[in-house]
Amino acid sequence: FHIFEKVDAPSRPFPVPFPDEGDVYDYKFVKEGLGRWELWTEAIHSVPPIPKDAQFNSIIIPTVDTVRYTYLMDLLVRHEKPCLFVGPTGTGKSVYIQDFILNQLPKDVYKPVLINFSAQTTSTQTQNIILSKLDKRRKGVFGPPMGWKTIVFVDDMNMPSREVYGAQPPIELLRQWLDHRSWYDFKDNTKINLVDILFIAAMGPPGGGRNPITSRFLRHLNTITINEFDDPTMTLIFSRIVDWHFGKGFGADMKALGSQIVAATTAVYKNAMTNLLPTPAKSHYLFNLRDFARVIQ
Repeated sequence: FHIFEKVDAPSRPFPVPFPDEGDVYDYKFVKEGLGRWELWTEAIHSVPPIPKDAQFNSIIIPTVDTVRYTYLMDLLVRHEKPCLFVGPTGTGKSVYIQDFILNQLPKDVYKPVLINFSAQTTSTQTQNIILSKLDKRRKGVFGPPMGWKTIVFVDDMNMPSREVYGAQPPIELLRQWLDHRSWYDFKDNTKINLVDILFIAAMGPPGGGRNPITSRFLRHLNTITINEFDDPTMTLIFSRIVDWHFGKGFGADMKALGSQIVAATTAVYKNAMTNLLPTPAKSHYLFNLRDFARVIQ
């Protein structure tokens, strides 16, 4: 394939040369003037501290990865492109998306609709939930009020069980919407055109009750993978949470224990993942970051 052959130097220098330090993934391009390269980490420095009255489950510790995911999500939503976030349990997919939809999007433009799929979810339930959040603009046309956008977030998208022929009816309903931008009324079979509706979904990898999604539906979605955190990122996240807790009136001797608690929990978590593997008799031996978070909580 000649992939190692050297290419000729550009005929003229790039107007915005790429930085010499770091990887290409460490930067984003900011379109200001000629443009400039900016480190993702610069967005982390301006983050305010955790509020003292914050709920544990709602705390989001910004990392380079979370900044990237949020940036991509914002880009896709503002250009009205459907997207799907895939990652293991406990990586924060739902929390990132809900925080973005509920707290970061303009509340006078976007109306959120949050749906959780389960193995028992049917296509009828899905259509009724979404249509109940929309207005009838005119005969056969449904959507949010004029000037608004409805953003539908489906969590655990691959949970619905398969029917006898292998299809998942709620997924096929969503596919019909993205294919044809319309549904049909269940009572009189009249056509329902859907307008000004955006779509975001999250799911875990197939397996353990989760089913593979048909590629006929996936072809519509911009798929973004959320990986499990590496050790330095886990230490950063949970150390900040422990320090936040110990900052509520604990003495200096207790605050010094925060890093030790996180390090010890990490060691136990890694050993459990390595040694306590699931067996037919103990199939519940599956550990993820949600278990880690429960210990810290």
